[in-house]
Order: sequence, then structure tokens, then C-alpha cells
Amino acid sequence: MHTDFPHHKSGKMVPQHQPHCKQTCFVFTEIADIELPPEITKLQSEKLNLAMKSNEIMNGGMASASAIYKNKECLAMGAGQSCHQPQKSPTKGRRLIVILCAVLVCVTMAGGIPLILQLRSSSLLEARMSFIRRLLTEAPLIEGSWTNTEKDSNFSSNIIEVRKNLVGAVLWPVTVPCGSQYLDAVQLAVEGIDKAKRLTSKTGYMRIVESSDEMEQTHLKGEVAILMGLGGGHTLGSSLGVLRSMYMLGVRFVSLTSFGCTTPWAGASIKNDLIIEDNSTTNSLTTFGKTVLYEMNRLGMLVEISQMSETAMITTLKTARAPVLLINAAPLSLCNSTNLASIPDHILSLLQDNGGVIMLNMEKCGDRPLTIREAINAINYVRKVAGVDHIGLSGAPKSYTFLLAELARDRVWGNAAIKKLVGGNVVRILREIETLKDRLPLYENWLPRKVFERNSYCRYEDN
Repeated sequence: MHTDFPHHKSGKMVPQHQPHCKQTCFVFTEIADIELPPEITKLQSEKLNLAMKSNEIMNGGMASASAIYKNKECLAMGAGQSCHQPQKSPTKGRRLIVILCAVLVCVTMAGGIPLILQLRSSSLLEARMSFIRRLLTEAPLIEGSWTNTEKDSNFSSNIIEVRKNLVGAVLWPVTVPCGSQYLDAVQLAVEGIDKAKRLTSKTGYMRIVESSDEMEQTHLKGEVAILMGLGGGHTLGSSLGVLRSMYMLGVRFVSLTSFGCTTPWAGASIKNDLIIEDNSTTNSLTTFGKTVLYEMNRLGMLVEISQMSETAMITTLKTARAPVLLINAAPLSLCNSTNLASIPDHILSLLQDNGGVIMLNMEKCGDRPLTIREAINAINYVRKVAGVDHIGLSGAPKSYTFLLAELARDRVWGNAAIKKLVGGNVVRILREIETLKDRLPLYENWLPRKVFERNSYCRYEDN
């Protein structure tokens, strides 16, 4: 239907009536007596369509969508279409509302599900930690090695940490400076043993033990068992008699070397550039060194090899008649530090044939503290290379309970496997050593005089 409009200089709204339309529609025009072409009405319809979508998104309601839809009807009528034609219900607005509701539900679930999982994991963590605490009352957690015990203040703080972390037994190597070799190393070692006995007797809840059975009995009494050792072969003075005397004083393990402290019969690992390696000394295990090894096996003493040179470690692993021990160590591929024994994979793999155990230090790599995840990765790595029967503990980030609780999330670490890890493997090799006691021949051998001629070792010779 065509309708003429009176001429006006400026545009205004003019009502337009249809005989069969109950509503009033308005058309805007700037020039009089000009019929609106369909292209203009189409353009205005598209603009209104965009406005409708915008209003629906902003307001989220059906009212605004309905109003825009009616304006759209009126515009179509102005282009010549009839108002009384039936129109379909606006489904796009409802779809948008459904989409908005779905998004709202997703956002709520995204925030709620992690909270639920967090609460659930928290309760599961507490259950795992309770399981670990109960397990540690059944089997002693053996830590090796204990350091910083020279001063009474350090000793007291270490004792607090030991009891707090539910440690049941500690390997305590009496350390003697390497510079005392050929001088008074033996005397310093004896004095260190005496001091260890005096310090432990003051506590009332620590006891120096000399066997695996004593270790387990001490743990069942709620006390901390101390297994004493010597932190370097130079404390023996190259004498089997001194070795046997140390055993009678309660020493149950000996580190054949300390870092950078090569003896006349065993090569040490050199990890400090300031240490000048003497080419005249051995880099492996000499014939007398093998004799020391055999005598330790006969006495029932653990042989500790973590600070030996690679060549000496391999020789010892293949020569020893009983399992060996590596204390305060870590896989070389995961940690290469100057103050930590870093063990290559090919040596870790030899532990299966020897039956030995590596006690992993998972507290630090050099000066960098390790995270729980890094510690667990180290444990799983050694288990893969050496086997579950050859792993022990020498330290833990935060606490052993939390570390073991996180480790227990993996199903491969069940009750039996965790008991082996915390101390079962160390008790096993200690028992194997004890079974060899007095079953091997007595070894007696002195170093030849020429070994000492180039050193300042003082020895009385009875002509």
C-alpha cells in the first residue's frame, strides 16, 4: 500500500493505519513524497536484527527480544507486507538463554569440581599419612648418614628432627679429617667413637646397637637405634689389627674412602678441583685393599663404597663376598654435586648381582633443595635401574611421612615395597653380613714397607 506524506523540511514520525492491523507503525523519512524502497527496509531490518542479538546478550531476557521482534514486523509492514500475517515465535533468543545457562553451569562446575577433588585428595592424603605412621611403627625407618654432630647444639637439634620425622635408626659415621692420615687419624677415630657413646647415653632414648636384631628391638621400645661407623679408610691406619679393634668398640660399617682422601690401598673419588691427585697412589683397590674387604666380610662389618673412585667401586662390587652399602648418594644422571656421591647407572645396575643397597639423599642436590616430586622421581629411577630390593633413604625434603605418603599414591609402592625402602633392605644386608661372621678364614696382611717410604707415616719398626 502506497501512502503519500506531507512535505516537511525535517523528518518526523507519521502514523500509518491499516484496516486489518491493530498496531500503529512509524516510518522515518527525510524527504516528502518519496516511497521507501525495499533495499532501505532490508538494510534497516538487518540493523534491527543486530540490535536484537545485542540486546538479547546484554539483557538475557525474552522481553527485549520480543520488543525488537515487533519492531522488525512493523518495518516489514512499512515495506508493503501485511501485519496480520502469522509470525513464528522467536527461538533464537531462547537458544541464547539456554547457551548462557549452560555456560553458567560449566563455570560453576569448573570452580566446584576442583574444590571437591581437593577436599577428597586432602582426606586421602591424611589416610595415606596415617598408613605410613602405622607402618613406621612396625618397621624402623633407617636414615644414613647422620652429619653435623660435632657440637652438642647441633646434636640436640638433629635429635629433635630425627624424632619428629619418625626415624627409627641412624647410621652414624665418625668423621676424621683427611689431613690426619699418616698422623693421628686412628686416635681421632677412637676419640670420636668415645664421644658418640657419651652423647647418646645422655639422651635416654638413643642406643648404640651392634646387630640387626638389636636395631629392631630398640625400635620396638620406642628408642632410636644408632649404628656406628667410620667415615674413611684412613682411620684404620692401614692395619687389620686396628680394623678388628674398631669392631670390638662397636663399629659396624666403614667407608673405605672419603671424598678426595685416597689411602695407600683404595682410590677415592676426586670432586674438588683444589685437590691435586697423586699419580703415584692407586685409583682402584689394591691387593691389601681386597684383604681389608675380606676381613670386614669375616667380621660382619658393612662395606661402604659411595665415595670411592669409579674403578675402585666396580672392583669392590665384584670382589666383595657380601652386599655393600652406598650412603648419602644419588644417581649421577639426576644430580652431579661436589658434596654428594653421584653414582653412574652402570654401577647402580651392579647392585643386583652384589645384593647391595644405595641409600638415596633426597634432601638436596648440592645447595639446591629438592622438591617432593624430584625425590619421588629419583626413587623410581633407582628402582627401575637397580631394583626395589636395593634402595634405602638418606634424607627427605620436608618429612619422610609426607614423602612416603605421596609415594604411596603409586600402586607399585605397596606395604611390602615401602617397608623395603624405609629400612628393610638395609636390615637384610646387615643380616647377610652377620651370617658370614667367623665363617671365613682369618686374614692377616701388612702393607709392604715401600708403600710408606714416600709418605710421612710414622711407624715404629722393631729390628
